[in-house]
Amino acid sequence: MQTWRLLAALVAIYIPALAIPGPNFLAVTRASLDVSRRHGIVTALGVASGSTLQATIAAASVSLLLAHAGPVQRVVALLGGAYLLYVARAIWRQAAARQTASTTTQPEAGSVASSYWGGLLTNLTNPKALVFFSTIFAGLLGPEAPLASRIIGVIAICVLSTLWHLSLATVFTRPRVRLAYARVRPALLRTTAVVLGGFGLRLVWSATAGQ
Repeated sequence: MQTWRLLAALVAIYIPALAIPGPNFLAVTRASLDVSRRHGIVTALGVASGSTLQATIAAASVSLLLAHAGPVQRVVALLGGAYLLYVARAIWRQAAARQTASTTTQPEAGSVASSYWGGLLTNLTNPKALVFFSTIFAGLLGPEAPLASRIIGVIAICVLSTLWHLSLATVFTRPRVRLAYARVRPALLRTTAVVLGGFGLRLVWSATAGQ
């Protein structure tokens, strides 16, 4: 029963965490809307792989994470903040470029592999995900959790993350969603860049101030 109580608690906490828009959400929806459904799906799989990897690391080294959560989170915050600033700059420049481009010009699509690695890297540097797995997920498991509980916890994360992000990739490639997005795309891209840049600055500031 302990394992099933752990699973229920994990699902109850992780689903709301997934539903809060963040870098992962933006990466999947932007790939689906700006490139194609295929790229959105592959990006979603990259994000889900990142969640599974982080859950596996947390489940395997839960005691270490709980003991050194502070220093680890500061390093992660600094790296994640720098990456978010880089992504924000790229998105802002993309919005500006589209303003002067022909309406018939299609966004340049990278390789499918690049979409996967982009989703994976976005999740691995996502501060929300890193904090969740290094503190909340590790705390739910606890250092005394049996192997079965750890395995089930990782599987639950994998399934939930995959289903959620694949759903995003599918919904945001529907024609109505695409048409609505096309009308507000420049404004949304700039808003996204500002939000991500704000997150990045806050993370870098908190990491340097915490040291």
